[in-house]
Amino acid sequence: MKIIIRADGGKNIGMGHIMRTSVLGEELRKYADVSYLCLNEEEYREGIKYLKENSYDVLSFYKDEIKDGLKSLDYDCLLVDDYKVDKEFFNSIKSKGTFIGYFDDNKEEEYPVDFIINQNPYAQDLNYKKDNYLGVFLGSKYALLRKEFRDLPPFHVRNEIKDIMVTLGGSDINRITEKIVVSLLDTMPDTVFHVVIGPAFPKGIMENINDNRLKKYYNPKMSKLMLNCDLAISSCGSTLYELAACGTPTLGIVVADNQILAAKKLNELGIIESSKIEEIPQKVVKMTYEKRVEMSAKARKLVDGLGAERLAKELISSIKNCRRV
Repeated sequence: MKIIIRADGGKNIGMGHIMRTSVLGEELRKYADVSYLCLNEEEYREGIKYLKENSYDVLSFYKDEIKDGLKSLDYDCLLVDDYKVDKEFFNSIKSKGTFIGYFDDNKEEEYPVDFIINQNPYAQDLNYKKDNYLGVFLGSKYALLRKEFRDLPPFHVRNEIKDIMVTLGGSDINRITEKIVVSLLDTMPDTVFHVVIGPAFPKGIMENINDNRLKKYYNPKMSKLMLNCDLAISSCGSTLYELAACGTPTLGIVVADNQILAAKKLNELGIIESSKIEEIPQKVVKMTYEKRVEMSAKARKLVDGLGAERLAKELISSIKNCRRV
């Protein structure tokens, strides 16, 4: 079986699409030949580089070549993780005997595809017309987390906040990370800040901040870092589900429109505390021991770390059971 994943990642759009699809791709490799199709543009070089470093074959086309390029390829299933697609795109690439799946986050419309994948905890609230699809995979049971987030030890909540993790995902073109750290260094003199620098961060970010309480990480084992920090300040992308798996109390900030629904839902569930950037110093002070204990317990119940394995098995089963002639 041949599966092609259509996704991009880079300094402007971030690395979220690449990261979550590659986690699924790793599990799908147990059953199929998995490759990627990416746009051949400079701003997406970081995404392509990451995929090749993780042993994926990457096909690349220019934007106006994508549709014809897909029509020329031989595959059994195409999985698309791209916000810039619409009904016309999917209708134009459909071919007999193949399946199409779409990674959706916001349900802008009902797409003419075979499978819908929405790993977010608010997915059921979007009321997909399930009869329109061969398979609908909704909710955090399908959260796409790396293997390091399975079978984790309990999270230990300490009385005081001594270590804070700051993670804004794979890119940070607006240098929000710097703004957060600067706002906290003076107000929290006894705290160490563990800052994750993403692969598509601007060059030189954080270099003008000289403080021995600032620790920078370029490719850390995220689960270990999350478990060792008392609090995380994170963008509201897929990293929230990694933090939930660890049970790390989290202040969540929205840095892109596609994160609004996740921030709202997880805040309602008491799993994160949603915050504006300028509110972070005040919000950190209010993260009491009791509040962090409650948040950690709720977070651990959200995901089990098996979402990628579960989704791969069910997706492959659906394809085999519904294979067209």
